[in-house]
Amino acid sequence: MSEKITPQHQQRLAAVYIRQSSPGQVKNHPESYRVQKRLYDRAASLGWNGTKIKLIDGDQGASASHPQTRDEFKALLQMVRDQQVGIVFGFNVARLARNSLDWNLLIHWCAMHNTLIGDQHEIYDPRLSQDSLVLGIQGVLAVQQVNAIREQLRAALNEKALRGELHHGVPRGYVVVEGKHLRKHPDRRVQRAIERLFKKFETCSSASELLTWLWERKIELPRSPVRGDGAKVEWVEANYQCLLDVLKNPKYAGIYVYPRCQQETRALSCGTLQKTRRLSRPDEWRVVLKDHHPAYITVEQYEANQQKIAMNAQRYTSSRGAVNRGSSLLAGLIECRRCGHVMQVRYSSTGRVSYDCRNGRRQRDREQQEGSKGCFRFSADELERQLSEQILYVVSPAGLHAAELAAERMASERDAHRSVLIDQLEHLRYEAGMTRRRLDSVDPANRLVFDTLAAEWEVCLQAVSEGKSALAKFDHDEPPRPTRKERTRLKELGTRLEKVWYAAETDGRLKQQVARLLIEHVYADLDDDRDEVVLWLKWSGGHHTELRGARRSASGRRRAALPSLLDTLRKIVDDASASRALNRAGILTPTGKTWTKNRVTQARRRAGIASFNARLQEREGWLTQAKAATYLGISPMSVNRLIQEGILPVEGEPRLPQVIRRSDLESKAIQAEVRRTKSHGNAPLPKNPNQKSLFF
Repeated sequence: MSEKITPQHQQRLAAVYIRQSSPGQVKNHPESYRVQKRLYDRAASLGWNGTKIKLIDGDQGASASHPQTRDEFKALLQMVRDQQVGIVFGFNVARLARNSLDWNLLIHWCAMHNTLIGDQHEIYDPRLSQDSLVLGIQGVLAVQQVNAIREQLRAALNEKALRGELHHGVPRGYVVVEGKHLRKHPDRRVQRAIERLFKKFETCSSASELLTWLWERKIELPRSPVRGDGAKVEWVEANYQCLLDVLKNPKYAGIYVYPRCQQETRALSCGTLQKTRRLSRPDEWRVVLKDHHPAYITVEQYEANQQKIAMNAQRYTSSRGAVNRGSSLLAGLIECRRCGHVMQVRYSSTGRVSYDCRNGRRQRDREQQEGSKGCFRFSADELERQLSEQILYVVSPAGLHAAELAAERMASERDAHRSVLIDQLEHLRYEAGMTRRRLDSVDPANRLVFDTLAAEWEVCLQAVSEGKSALAKFDHDEPPRPTRKERTRLKELGTRLEKVWYAAETDGRLKQQVARLLIEHVYADLDDDRDEVVLWLKWSGGHHTELRGARRSASGRRRAALPSLLDTLRKIVDDASASRALNRAGILTPTGKTWTKNRVTQARRRAGIASFNARLQEREGWLTQAKAATYLGISPMSVNRLIQEGILPVEGEPRLPQVIRRSDLESKAIQAEVRRTKSHGNAPLPKNPNQKSLFF
């Protein structure tokens, strides 16, 4: 017995602390636990009886490198502070702590409360300077040892990463061959699923839209276990996080990067440490190997996907944000010229669109205190009506080409969907065949096993039958090529893009996507003298266009002026088009409802107004702004400038389709302005090789 042990120590507990660093060590190295447990016998040999010896093994599988992360070690320190422990046994200092903070705390409290520290060889009294020095040196060596081990392991990982052979998790659609080479998964169904995913994302405006498409068609994605070579695959329903992981992973473009993720540690308010992982930024990649392995997409496609994802970031950033379900065309595009923030869109209860620079409120308040101009809010119904005319003027000539592309895409999507059903059916047949082979290998007399496999085979056969039925139903309902009726309908829509654009059932997200393809930036400012909002549009082709509109919208209900509005509209549009125009302008019925074709017809008849007559329109020379622009050979925006400057007389409300007489277009003043406009070449979209395509 050591002379350092006194009866006072033996009256307290002897704590035997047992620990292994990871769950893998606990599972695969049980001998370490047995060796540490022998300290129980050492405590008994030093004079502690069985009731006074306490085994502390609750920290099994917990690392000692990070301070304040082991619950049992915290409990041990508390027992020392409460003077319940006479000696603390550990197999060596590395078992007790691998960080200076925990080790020095243990030495400090043991010295304060007369507690000894022992291992398999020696007994130490922290109150003695020599023993305290030895314990401190052992703690420094333990920390240095773990740091050296980490540096060696990190250097080995870096060497492997430089060769492109280090793989922390295998991406979906890939397998690791010979433990180092990344190759496409040999399963054709897996490859098609990944290829289809990237191809569809090219036509989607956001990852959320892609996820909705997958859910609607019940398309599953492959998933491999976290550990392994990726060969074993299970099919699961897609989720948002897995889509982002696939779309942001450069390995699908054949690029090997390291490190793909960064680990960050931060201290919580309670004193514990929290580790988080995040994707590394491109400037944090230490290894970048292009053309490292077979790719699913090109590098250009990968970069375009990253740009799309970045621009779809939510509000309060410099990005546009994803398209939304609202009727606004310029959501996420308008920037306040006074403060530089992106203006936020607002919708009233009646569907009116307005924009507000809410992000610049602080700067606005500061500028107003200094006496300079602040930010503002404005109604956008009239401005977006002008913008719609501009967009239709640009895209209308390509309507037939769009119909042809739509027919081709319809055929392509049907073929892709059919291939999904065929792959699923083939997989179900394989599982049924595998179950049948297992069943055939079992002795029928062994009913416990035979009956279970027979039931599984029945389930597989039922799944195969359902797969066949789904494929047959698809072949019956969806012909491989669009029918003649569908093609005729598409061509009709291609020649009447205006009707499609203003139809109530047209998805607002589609119109926003078209606007974002044609327009890069929009800057808004306020003309205080005229109380007008000025928009400067920067088109994708490089040209700029100016739009002007009233800052505040008029009242939604104009009962007294309704007959005159209907009389003006019936000169150039039918009742269905008139209902859409009134709804776009935010004008409601006398009862506060939105307009339909029947409601327009009834209101017109009650007022004694004739219906639309194409022959009468041609005879009287009544033109819309778009037709007047075609007649003059200039853009609708140029015609709108002539109207705003009072040069061209019109009939009707500014927010509704206005009537222009053909005879007024022949005046000398109008013809002079047309010649001046054409000489300046003010077309909104010039011919430019860098112009983005509207059609995917």
